[in-house]
Amino acid sequence: MSLQQKIKAYLKLGKLGVVSLLDLAAVAGAFLAYKHGISLLPIIPMFIGGTLASMGAMIINSGIEIDRDKVMSRTSKRPTVVGYVNRKEAIIVGSLLAILGTALGFIDNILTAFFIALGVVIYVFVYTILLKPRTWLNIVIGGFAGSAAAWAGYTSLTNSLTLEGFLLGFLIFMWTPGHFWSLALKYREDYVNAHYPMLPAVVGITASARAIAISNALMIPIVLLLGYYINLIALIAFSILSAFLMFLSYRLILNPTKEEAMKSFIFSNIYLMLILLIMIIVKLI
Repeated sequence: MSLQQKIKAYLKLGKLGVVSLLDLAAVAGAFLAYKHGISLLPIIPMFIGGTLASMGAMIINSGIEIDRDKVMSRTSKRPTVVGYVNRKEAIIVGSLLAILGTALGFIDNILTAFFIALGVVIYVFVYTILLKPRTWLNIVIGGFAGSAAAWAGYTSLTNSLTLEGFLLGFLIFMWTPGHFWSLALKYREDYVNAHYPMLPAVVGITASARAIAISNALMIPIVLLLGYYINLIALIAFSILSAFLMFLSYRLILNPTKEEAMKSFIFSNIYLMLILLIMIIVKLI
């Protein structure tokens, strides 16, 4: 296997699509903290460090989960499953990236490095190893890994975490269950076959659709409170986006099919991306 193929394999294991959303959360956190006269340069080491650490955590996750990934259609073509990268290589490379990413966080301050490392620890040890094989609460608690990215971004400029910074991270924590349960509902059989107690594999389709709607509904007050802290434009935009998200959640309850679950999953991605982009744009105006 050539070096180029190996790099491509690791980039695929690094889940750049997921990492890009975490990066956006980190940048949004930094812009949320931005005040006139503050330098934006600390965003650079935080962004690079957070990207490397997040990719490292994803690669470690794939190394640990090889055996279960083999029986899941969604993950059966991962480089770790087909043999391009073995378990030991994935864990070593992933760990090195996580350590390097955390070290870059120290260029900003200890808090930023702490939150970069916290994201890795929660995703690898708390979510992947401890909770995912044992309880349907796995993704609920594991959502704090995404929160850590936003908090790293916020603290990179402030070296402190205020209420507004906490709210952004808490928003991502509240967003994660409904988002991921939509995907798990689409691939419910995969999680049953792999013996993962993801909520849709435990309680069934109808109850899962209700849980997704409830989870999304519980998130919205946090979104609106954050919008209130930013300005009226953000509050109005967040309200419109949230109304459409709840409309899709209602449709999923009425028609809990794989197709509706996937629509919910795709829009929840777009929803968070737009929330974060609006935060950045409003701060730039």
